[in-house]
Amino acid sequence: MRKLGFLFLVAALSLVSTTTFAQENKEDVTVAVKESAQEKVEIKLSELPEAVTKSLGENFAESTAEKAYKVTQDGQEIYHVKLEKDGAYTMVHFDAEGKVLGQEEIEGKS
Repeated sequence: MRKLGFLFLVAALSLVSTTTFAQENKEDVTVAVKESAQEKVEIKLSELPEAVTKSLGENFAESTAEKAYKVTQDGQEIYHVKLEKDGAYTMVHFDAEGKVLGQEEIEGKS
């Protein structure tokens, strides 16, 4: 009877761990699909929406815009602008209305 109980326990644990691994793989695939759908396309600075250009002038006047990228994320256009100030580089993220969504310090090459 003890052997049968032990065998049942091992079988149940094997089933639970197999189910857990299957769920993790599904999430990994979903993340990979989302990342590939969000390609960054370099655009000219002159192609930035007027609202983004205005926000740059108001909030980052002391920085120089070097590059701009457009990303379509969940049907919404997001703009990434690489700024330089005193040898330091920052990537600022804007929505199409010029609202700053975030920023991050980056290395010079990107």
